[in-house]
This record gives sequence, C-alpha cells and structure tokens, in this order.
Amino acid sequence: MKIRNTEIDIRHALRVLFCIGAGTAIGLLVYGIFLYFHIDIFGWNLGLIFAPLAAGYVETVLANRIIGENTGAISAFILFIDTTFYSFILKNPTLGVNLITAGSIIVILQAAFPTLINYILLVVLGGIFSNFLKGLKNFVKKIEDAYANRHLFFWDSPPEKIEDEEITLFDEVESNNKLNSLDFYFITSTDIVDRKHEIIGVFQSQVILKRDTHLVHADIGEFELKTLNYIKQGKDECLIKLSEKIKSHGGNGILNLEIHYSLVGLGGDDFHISATGIGLYIP
Repeated sequence: MKIRNTEIDIRHALRVLFCIGAGTAIGLLVYGIFLYFHIDIFGWNLGLIFAPLAAGYVETVLANRIIGENTGAISAFILFIDTTFYSFILKNPTLGVNLITAGSIIVILQAAFPTLINYILLVVLGGIFSNFLKGLKNFVKKIEDAYANRHLFFWDSPPEKIEDEEITLFDEVESNNKLNSLDFYFITSTDIVDRKHEIIGVFQSQVILKRDTHLVHADIGEFELKTLNYIKQGKDECLIKLSEKIKSHGGNGILNLEIHYSLVGLGGDDFHISATGIGLYIP
C-alpha cells in the first residue's frame, strides 16, 4: 500500500515538473524571440513582460489538463529570475535605478506573482490611498472649520473671545406705535366693501439685511432670538418704506398686503424681506 502511494506521488511530482518545465521552455523561447527581433520600447525589451506571462499561461493550462489543479505558475517565477539576471545584471550591469527599471520590475513581478501583486496593488496600496484621501478630507474640513472660527493655523493667535452680551431686543411696542402714527392703512384683505377708496397702483418695497457673522458662534437659543429680533426690525423698516412710497403718490393705505421672507446671496448670507400690495387712497 505504501509502495502504491509512493508511485502515485512520484507520478504526480513528475507531471508537475513536466508542466513547470514546459512553461519555462515556452517562456525562454518567447524571450529569445523578443531578443532576436529586438522587440523593445526605448531600449526596454518587451520580452520581460510577455515571457513570464507565456510561461505561467502554458504551465497553468497544462497543469489543469494533466493533473487537474493549479501549480502556482512557478515557471513564471523562474522566467522572472532568468530575465532579470540577463537584462539587468549580465546584459546591462550599469542600468541603474530609473522609472523604466522600476516599471519593468513591477510588471515582471506582476507576471510572476499575479495574486500577490494584485493584492499589494489593490488592497494594500488601495487601502493606503483611501486612508490618505480620508485624512486629506478631514484636514480640509478642519481648515474650513478653522476659517469659520477665524483661526486658520495653529501658530496663529486665537481670536479674541466675544464677551457674552445681554440680548437687547428692539422695542416692538415703540415700533408698532411708529407704524400706527403714520396715518396709513395696512390692509391684508383683498377688497374693501364698506369704504370708499381709490386704487393708485401696485407698490413694492424691500429690505436686505446682512446676517451677523457673530451669531454663528452663539448658542442655538441666542441665535434664534437675535435672528427673530433682526427680522422683525427689518419687516417694520420695509413697511415704513412702502408707506412712504405710496404716500409720495398721493395714497394713504395699502390693500392685499403680502410680506415675504427669504435668504439671498452666496450660501444664504443675507435676509431678503419684501412687502407688496395695492396702493390706495381712502377719503
């Protein structure tokens, strides 16, 4: 029984050696053809690529057909050693290190060890490149955040801390009294059925308010309170401008009053408040 197993192992080893030898022979033949016909680019013989590829291909095909398994393209490794020794040591010992030399070594290694090199290129180097891009993205984000805080670089002195100020709202009662003292009618209805009136035309006014950049650093509650205060004040200014415009045309009221709020500018930097309606005169 042991003798039988030994015979099987010897036959298997001989078949493996035959596949490797055949692949090596074909690879050497291909390399010789490329050398004989000087098939090269910029003095770099293309046989350095195709000889290991041919050796590995022939060995793999024969191994799959004869023994039904892959032998690992050992002949490609043998061709890698032979071609490297001949081209870079024996034939041209003064080749030196340059881009073509490095590229040829990588290509030959790819032909000799496709799985290993693909793993290194796709997994290892790909992972390193991916982590580099991730780190670069985080660095850029930190730069942007630092710029928003006006603190660009670590050697810059940090901006002076803005002392907490008491939130001062504009006097809404005073503003309403000012609007009521204009001797002007603000009507949101679309029609007046019980008052005699004369329509003058359609009028509009608008106010653009610059957003306070200091509010970016405030807490949410303070930000909302100051922003609302700011918009209310802008709305009243817009109504006053509209009333003055209609008064200059002989009117004393506005019908179907509509007020719109929006953000304008690059990134919504400004508040835009507009007031529109039909100017009229009420005797």
